[in-house]
Parts: sequence; C-alpha cells; structure tokens
Amino acid sequence: CWCPKNGYIYQKGYIEFFARSQDAKVIINLLSKYPLLSYTMSNKSGSDSYTNYKKNSPIALTWGVFPGREIVQPTIADYKTFLIWKDEAFALWQEKWGVIYEEESASRRVLEEIVEDLYLVCLVDNDYVSGEGLWEFIDEAIGVMKGGRLRKCQRWPAESETETEMETEYIN
Repeated sequence: CWCPKNGYIYQKGYIEFFARSQDAKVIINLLSKYPLLSYTMSNKSGSDSYTNYKKNSPIALTWGVFPGREIVQPTIADYKTFLIWKDEAFALWQEKWGVIYEEESASRRVLEEIVEDLYLVCLVDNDYVSGEGLWEFIDEAIGVMKGGRLRKCQRWPAESETETEMETEYIN
C-alpha cells in the first residue's frame, strides 16, 4: 500500500475498455451530455481519436490525504500516456493472443479484423463525490447500443414516503 496509517484515499470513477467502432460512435455522441466525464479514445492506428483532456494537464485519478503530509497523488491519466498505452494494449491482441493461431488461419484473420475495428476508450468521472455520472453514462450507452431508447421511470415501493428511486428502462 502506498499510504501510511490514519489517512484517506480518494478515487474518481475510472474505466478503460475496448469498443467496436459502431459502439465508439454511440459513445462519442453521448459524451456531450456528460460534461463531468473526461474521455479519450482512439482506434489502433491513432487515425481516429477523440479527447476532451486539456493538453499537458494530467487528471488525478487517486490521491491520498495523510496526517502531517502533503497530498499524495500516485495515479493520473493524461493524453500522452494514453497514446503510449494504446499502442501497448493493441499490440497485446496480436503479440500475445494472435500468435497462438497459424499466421494464415481463419482464426488469426478474424482476430486481426476485430483488432482493426476496435477503439480503446478511457473514461474518468471528475465528480468524485457523487461518482454516479460514469455509471449513468455506461447504462445509457449500453441501452442505446442495444437499440433501445431511454426513459426514466419510478421504481416502487420506495424505501420511505419521501424517497422514490429512479430507474432507467430501455424500450426496444
């Protein structure tokens, strides 16, 4: 652990994943509705990439507050680092997984086609207090990718008379 005793560690919501090109289009179109999400995404070659990261300005992902010390910030996200990791992440598909198939095999061709269609996506929720924006975005994106449209509905019974929970429902 990078932290001494009697301190606190804070972490923003963060997720990194591969998405098919058609899903990447959905993601980039929905992101405008979520101003507190930072994002960066790119295809394998880097010829199609998107980000709202400020140039040369890293985003803190985790940090710690400890008695008698300055704030410690061990994990960041930034665009330059993402581009380096992107190359490594895509290489893993071909160098680690692809080599188990014969070079001219149908399986190897399918794997290479998949890799050429993918985007590496990184999302950071900058509202670390609530932390709900990232998960709301993911729920909405998955619903749209499945071909549904979204509506909010109340889920009953509420746990108290003054509280009603809202739930997202996807309608095909």
